[in-house]
Amino acid sequence: MRIGIDGGCLANRRGFGRFARETIKALAEAETKHDFVVIVDRPSLDEVRSAIPDSFETIVVETRRAPSEAASAQGNRSPRDMIAMGAATARARLDLLYFPATYTFFPVWNAPRVVVTMHDTLALRSPELVFSNARGRLFWRMKEHAAAAWADRIATVSETAKRDLVDWFRLPSESVFVVPESVDPIFRPIDPANRSRSALSRYGVDPDRPFVLYVGGLSPHKNIPRLIEAFARVDHSRAVLVLVGDLADRFLTEVPLLRSTAERFGIADRVVLTGYVPDADLVHFYNSSLFLVQPSLMEGFGLPPVEAMTCGAAIAASRAGSLPEVVGNAGLYFDPRNIEEMASVLSLMIGDRSVRARSSARAIERSLRFTRGSSARVLISVFEELSPLGRDGAARIRRPA
Repeated sequence: MRIGIDGGCLANRRGFGRFARETIKALAEAETKHDFVVIVDRPSLDEVRSAIPDSFETIVVETRRAPSEAASAQGNRSPRDMIAMGAATARARLDLLYFPATYTFFPVWNAPRVVVTMHDTLALRSPELVFSNARGRLFWRMKEHAAAAWADRIATVSETAKRDLVDWFRLPSESVFVVPESVDPIFRPIDPANRSRSALSRYGVDPDRPFVLYVGGLSPHKNIPRLIEAFARVDHSRAVLVLVGDLADRFLTEVPLLRSTAERFGIADRVVLTGYVPDADLVHFYNSSLFLVQPSLMEGFGLPPVEAMTCGAAIAASRAGSLPEVVGNAGLYFDPRNIEEMASVLSLMIGDRSVRARSSARAIERSLRFTRGSSARVLISVFEELSPLGRDGAARIRRPA
């Protein structure tokens, strides 16, 4: 099969982009005779070139703006650019087109089969947590429903997300399949003697002080103001809360609120906002932290906890969304809306080395479930089922109404 991959979200620095880059690497490493073609916009090319395997064909599309920049909280992506991506795809004579995320979905024609990854239903169920205005909310809703209508199969990243998607779009369960996210091999345990102190200090983190780590977006659904308030209740004055997240994210963020919350509770000197941290440095954050905390109100998967577990970090997480499914017995859990309970878990994790050690040992074992090979096998099997020459010649599942 000649399989096209939308490369528009490769430049995204949050979960969409990380998933897309990992998926392409997984497909490149898989044993398959299929030909892969990445369709990427010109403005993104220099930034994402290294993420495209040499064995994959690349089609470069002339657009005015990078999708990763235009597909923002304001919903201002150009229809002309989307049509240009669709036209280039139509000329590519593909057997199947795969979108690693609906984030950069565009209209498709002359592609016999379409597979789309939908990561969760957060922006549909609670759009006010993601978009700053009605226009952004409307465009995202239209795009999500268009993607679901176009798709022959929908991929998602957890059983929790699958249940939500089946319920929201009223899909037949067999049209949605789960491809768990995988982790870049750069994330691994590092001996304390080899951990980089400079990787921490470059971002304003004192390597001599113990710190609790959060990694991810700074959007309202990440629930970080409550995390700061809970941290303020913990009686460990030397501990620092380090928040790793893009301060210039295209989606709705709460950066001013986070800073004012830390000031209001008198811990501004113990809360560090690092901004975006590349993976080469981020691995040292995971390894050097006391533990990772993930306080989200909703997660379709939760890649930072898996990256952290792969590094052997202990995990404290909310019970919301897919986090219990993904983290399993490696974590300690709390109600994300209960600040007292969150503070109690943080206090236990900070103060009890043995609790962290148990979580860390389980984390390493748990992380072995999330490999590139297993993700690629599931995805390729679905591609092949949609092929006229597939294992069983499976007929197309009806597209959702």
